[in-house]
Amino acid sequence: MSRRRKDKIPVVPEQDKKICGSICLCQLTIVLSCVSFVYLSVAVYIPSHRAFHAGMEPEPVMCQTVNSTLVNNCNWASCGEWCLTKTSGFCPQLFATVRRNGTDISLEDCSRLSTYSCPQANPGMSRRFNCNNGSECASLTGVFNCSLGHCSNMSELFLCHHKADGIFVDSEKDNLKLNGFFECHHSRCRQIKKPFSCDRYCMKITTTAVNIYLSYGDQLYTGDCRRALAYNAANGTEPGYRVNATEIWTEESSGGLLLASCHSVVRDNNTLKGYDCLNGTILQEQAVPQPFINFTTFWALSDNSTKLVDRTQRFLPMQRELTIFNSSKLFINLDGCVNTLRGECLEFYSTHGRDGDNQTAQSRYTCFYNKKDSSLVVARFDLNKTWWDLVIAVCVPGSLFVVSFISLAIITHTVRVDDDARMRCKWCEPDDGADDEPGLVMDGLINQTNNIAAMDKRVNDLTPR
Repeated sequence: MSRRRKDKIPVVPEQDKKICGSICLCQLTIVLSCVSFVYLSVAVYIPSHRAFHAGMEPEPVMCQTVNSTLVNNCNWASCGEWCLTKTSGFCPQLFATVRRNGTDISLEDCSRLSTYSCPQANPGMSRRFNCNNGSECASLTGVFNCSLGHCSNMSELFLCHHKADGIFVDSEKDNLKLNGFFECHHSRCRQIKKPFSCDRYCMKITTTAVNIYLSYGDQLYTGDCRRALAYNAANGTEPGYRVNATEIWTEESSGGLLLASCHSVVRDNNTLKGYDCLNGTILQEQAVPQPFINFTTFWALSDNSTKLVDRTQRFLPMQRELTIFNSSKLFINLDGCVNTLRGECLEFYSTHGRDGDNQTAQSRYTCFYNKKDSSLVVARFDLNKTWWDLVIAVCVPGSLFVVSFISLAIITHTVRVDDDARMRCKWCEPDDGADDEPGLVMDGLINQTNNIAAMDKRVNDLTPR
């Protein structure tokens, strides 16, 4: 009986692996292509249609962040990490002022060039003390921001101008009373009731034999230069234009020091090159303290300097002369979201979210706007890239779908299923043998049947009667 089962022909014979593999591959490709069409409709097709009809100007302008907030469960966000769901949790809301580009300048024949920085202070990095934990606060010294006995040392990051006029608190015995701002000497702390100001710890600025001050970001370039040249001219809220190198300042002709704010400054030997510079003013040398000033004094001098470098406002114009929109919502792109899930929104907020609080530099960057819509601007907008993304998103899955569909149609007309339940290619075998194949199969079945009958006869002959 075991030999009969071993010799028994299977009901479904083994199929041609090439034919089965081709059919499965084509079916899988069609399914994946259809799924990709559904996903790409949200990720590429709809955003591309919106970009082509958004009315955005293709030429970028400059934007500066004027207000930055982080809220939860917001109605809109400047950047969301996933476009298929509503933004929640990390929800930055940025507003920016939109303006034309400033002037590109070069300061020539400079000497005593120096750079100074006043980096932003991060209160989260200050040392914290838990006054509820034994004698941990027995040696507090400085200005502290406290909440229910937990205090952070502000004096590590800021130089505060204050006057302690409140109650006295022992940080070891009455630690739960430490709520608010306190000036502490060892364990004896006194509350600061009235509002006060603090300055970041910054480098001192040398003012001796200096006639130019170029600020960029939280840094400052100073030096003694002979003249300033401009390479483009502003045209109010309309696009500016290039000009031949034009002298716009010398200390002898202007009668004062040059102050300006630039997007970036590059040093090339004894030359300084500034890009997107504006707010150019002349400051009298007698108004600058000698031999050093701090950044707070410099900011005050810059704010109070009103004498313009160019009264026509073609070179180093004031920002108000270039402003297109005073305040617009800033989005990372037209959708206000990205699908990479690589933390792009957090990086976007760190580079575009500085709004100038606490005398810090505002984020300055290129952006795109719609002349007829002041409600929003976008940081990323490239119609050429959008077009190529759309072409790739249509051609790749579309080509795979068409090729797989045609392949299945060809297989349908070229593959037959014979009487033995096997799939065979009509065009892959000679026609002469095709008609004889059923007969050969039947002959094989007859031979196997005869062999089985002969085996049964032998068994019966060997069986004793």
